[in-house]
Amino acid sequence: MAASSVLREPRMARRQMAAMGVCYALGTFNDNFFKQAVLLLAATAGMREFQGTATLLFALPFVLFSAWAGWAADRFSKKTLIIIAKAIEVAAMLAGAMGIATLQWGWILLMVFCMGLNSTMFSPALNSSVPELFSTEHVPRVNAAFKLATTATILLGIALAGFALDQNWFDTPWPFGRVLVGAVALLAAVAGLAATLFLIGRPGMGSPNPFPWSGPLGSLRDLGRLRHDAPLLLALLAEAFFYFLSALLILIINDLGGAQLGFSYSATGSLSVALLAGVCAGSFMGARAIPESSHRRPALAMLGVGLCLPLVCAVPLLKPPLNLYFLLSVYVAAGFCGGLYLIPLTSFIQLRPAATDKGRILGLSNFLSFMGILIAGQVFMLLAPLRPSTAHGLLGFMAAAFGLYCLWAGRRNRDARDCRYGCNPDKC
Repeated sequence: MAASSVLREPRMARRQMAAMGVCYALGTFNDNFFKQAVLLLAATAGMREFQGTATLLFALPFVLFSAWAGWAADRFSKKTLIIIAKAIEVAAMLAGAMGIATLQWGWILLMVFCMGLNSTMFSPALNSSVPELFSTEHVPRVNAAFKLATTATILLGIALAGFALDQNWFDTPWPFGRVLVGAVALLAAVAGLAATLFLIGRPGMGSPNPFPWSGPLGSLRDLGRLRHDAPLLLALLAEAFFYFLSALLILIINDLGGAQLGFSYSATGSLSVALLAGVCAGSFMGARAIPESSHRRPALAMLGVGLCLPLVCAVPLLKPPLNLYFLLSVYVAAGFCGGLYLIPLTSFIQLRPAATDKGRILGLSNFLSFMGILIAGQVFMLLAPLRPSTAHGLLGFMAAAFGLYCLWAGRRNRDARDCRYGCNPDKC
């Protein structure tokens, strides 16, 4: 990355950061607001299989098209790609608003797939522009600010989904709560598209890599090439595990509140809000970790997640409202550890690759992360015979085991981390 490409003027940097943050945050709001509303409707209707199907369809575009989106982010104007992605989001929300108002699950599933396609294109374009526009020492702070903003809107989306479904302000042909969900989601999509007008447009750098016609196979080949850069490979796998675990946990939380404990929509949504509030606080603390630091801190944070989740196994022994307060405190603590875990990994993945490979690596990051989310939907179905509170114990064991693996692998890769960002690891 050329030094001259970095935004030096503070006001310009803040303005660009705000525009990027609004685009990012409104997209995550819509993803989570609409998806949480749909999952709550499915969970209370006893449609466990729908939750797994919706998770699969959202993750599928990332698995199929991440290699193409990463290549495009390296070659074309990132602003143009972001505008196209936000236009897809508006179209998706039109289909989704119709689907949720009339409770036609086919339209809803189409919207979920289109939102996954929108995010597949949007994510590498926006994230690869962060190290292009901001200096290396500011990248963790920018990522933390984005994580705080997006986590806040995820919190808002999940909290408002249950609240909106419970509303009955007017008499409408369909239940007012479902109409309200569709209208809010469409308005947020249009606002996100409008925010792209304030982004800085720069020509694409022109990717030296050939177009990855093979799609997912190309992503797997890119993954194989990273055996020469063990720290980056470990960071990508660790990030994918985070999204696998969090996606699976959100599905189980919805079942825990709605099916096992009989909470209302709003109370069930508050459990996920508590988890993400913890992530928000942990992200703020995680910004203090420079991306060159070892993998020890993220590994210890994942061990913290592994210690928190099994505590939920005790919730059947508690009576209302103590069970709700207990769960809220556990999820805040687990989320805090998750935020500490994620921010150093995100910054490392953005900064490590050479400038002409950032989009490709971030596309691979999306591929792996959403492979994790796709697998989470199927694992959720396998865990169906277990009570949701019991399943938390299994998730805690998985988190602790992966944290121990990261400690071992990080110590093994200690020498390779000395490679400077932006270099070719084979030549360091």
